[in-house]
Parts: sequence; structure tokens; C-alpha cells
Amino acid sequence: ANEKIISQQNEAYKTDILKNSYRINKEDEPKIYELLEKAKHKLGVILPITVYQSQYVESNNASIVLLENEAHLVFSGSILKLLNDDELLALLSHELSHVLLYTCDNGEFEIVNRIINAIANDGESELYYHETARIFQLYTELYCDLGAYKVCENINPVITTLVKVNTGLDKVSAESYLEQAKEILERIDSGSEGITHPEIYIRARSLELYAENQDEFFPKIERIISGKIDIQLLNIFSKKDLHQTTKELIDLILKPKWTQSDHAIVLYKHYFTVYERKTDILIDDAFKNKINDSKETTKDYFAYVLIDFALCDTEIKEPFLGHILDLAEQLNLAENVKTILKKELKLTDKAFKELSQKCASAINEILESDQEKTY
Repeated sequence: ANEKIISQQNEAYKTDILKNSYRINKEDEPKIYELLEKAKHKLGVILPITVYQSQYVESNNASIVLLENEAHLVFSGSILKLLNDDELLALLSHELSHVLLYTCDNGEFEIVNRIINAIANDGESELYYHETARIFQLYTELYCDLGAYKVCENINPVITTLVKVNTGLDKVSAESYLEQAKEILERIDSGSEGITHPEIYIRARSLELYAENQDEFFPKIERIISGKIDIQLLNIFSKKDLHQTTKELIDLILKPKWTQSDHAIVLYKHYFTVYERKTDILIDDAFKNKINDSKETTKDYFAYVLIDFALCDTEIKEPFLGHILDLAEQLNLAENVKTILKKELKLTDKAFKELSQKCASAINEILESDQEKTY
């Protein structure tokens, strides 16, 4: 039954594409099919492929659809007029790389793609699923750009193709755009945050990095794409990382026995349900880097976590504030904590300074008198 449904869907797609596109035959455009065969040979794609020009879509684009043992490649807009032979080869290779990706490993990448997008398109899904789908698309496009580079053995036509397709310009300099891409990345330092089609400046710079040094490629592009952790733009992976960092931060807060009051434990359980005391947690360089490798909004979140615990038990408020001010200093969150405390407690600079001194004396009294067993 499933095979019959799939067959019916495939036939419906073929009919639809014939109704809405012009089929480009090998006899009419031998150059396109010659370049297509070159790309297929270098990438190891053996499927028969039919090429079409869309009648109704005006934007410049190309897309490929895999139907069982054949593929259909559709051009739209004036893309065939914009590209020279090297660029057309790059575009064909990029589209064929989609086929290559979705047919390798028993089609697992296509399955993942369908699952991620199905979840993201559900109106009740949380935003981090949408962000995960977007990042998955960007990495998919990067994979296909690298496929184009493999065939062309030159990043320039791959980059000029990207720019021409997205701008409609018929004359483009790869070198100029690479300089522009570097300038953008230096200015924003925030990672990928595109709303629609993946940012071509990230893709262009990634190609350049791959051509320069393949061994260092993956850590560098991961940094470019992910940027600093942003609590307002999480995906399923960064959400998990932030969850773990929060857990470690709270473990640090409640490491001294005197901080583990009933109020603090109840608050802990609001975060993580089950209280598990960690006595071996340390502020090492790795943990400091996790905190510092965050955008300001995320640092404010960490600061609020610190303050949340410091103010949860009025009986130990002053030493607890002294404790979190010390932690904030060590974690480079002192300014964030100061700003938030002044706002939440409505303190002037002078009042904050006086409170800090009082709290420092309170925590020092506990430390100097060895009152770990007091609470």
C-alpha cells in the first residue's frame, strides 16, 4: 500500500513539473548535460537526471528533487543567463551534492531532515526546534558548496555563483566578496542568525577556510556558525549545553555546606527537580570559557541565577550575597551582577558599595571561623 501511495505521489509530481516548467532536452542544450555528466562523474552520482526551466517562478534559484531512481533539476528565473560555464558547473555540482547527501548512509540524512523540519513546522513546537532546522539547512548548504568545490577544484566560481544567484548581478568578483565576508564576520561576531536562506557570507568564508586548511576547517566553521551562546537563539544542542552549564553553576553556588539551607534546596529543585550535591565541582579554565563564551543576554541570565540563590533565604542573605559576588568576580560576571542587583534592589552606587562591603565581611566571618557546619 505504501509503495502504491509513493508511486502515485511521484507521478503527480512529474505531471505537475511538466505542466509548470519547460523540459530542457540534451539535444537542445548539450552544454548543460555535458557539464552535468562531468559533475556526476566527479561526485559519483549515477542517477538519470532531467533538467527543467520553471515557467512561473521569477526568483533566481535551482532545486533538485529525488524520486526513487531518478532526479529532476529545476532552474528558475534568469539563472542560466547569469552564469558562465564554470559557474554553471558549480551550481550543478551543488545540486547534485544534495542527491549525494540524501542517498548516502541509507538515506539517514534525508530522514533526519524530514524529522527536523516536520517538528519545526509544527505550530506548537518551541523556537529552538525552528533554530535547529535552520542550522541543519545551513550545514546542508555548506556540504553542497564543498561538493561544488570538489568538482570545480576552485572556490572562485562557487562563490561567484552564490553571489550571482542571490543578487542577480552578471559580474561579480569572488575576491571582493571574500573581503566583504571577512568584514561582516569581524563586525558582528555573533554566529549565524539568518531568517530565510542561509547567509552566503558565512558560506563564502567557510569555503575559503576549507581551501586554506582542511584539518582546521570544522572547529573554525562551527565557531563562525554558532558564535557565542545566545539564550535567545538556542537550538537543541546549545540548549543542552546551557542546561549543563546552569547545572554546574548552581553546583558551584551550593558547594559550601552553609549555603545548603532548606530555601536553597527548594529553589534548586525548581531548576532540576532532584537535588544532587556535587563536591568536586571547580572553577577551572574550561568552565570560565563556557561563561565567557556567551553573549551579554546569556551572561545576564547567569547573573540572575546567582542572584536568585543569594536572595532566596533572608537568614543568610548577606553572606550569600558575598559568596555570589565572589563567584561573579571569578567568572567575569561582576558587572552583570552589579547592574542587576542595583536594578532589582533599587540601589545607588554608594548603597551598592556599602552592601558589598557588608556582605564581604559576612562571608569572611564564616570562612575565618570555619562555620561550614553552622547551616
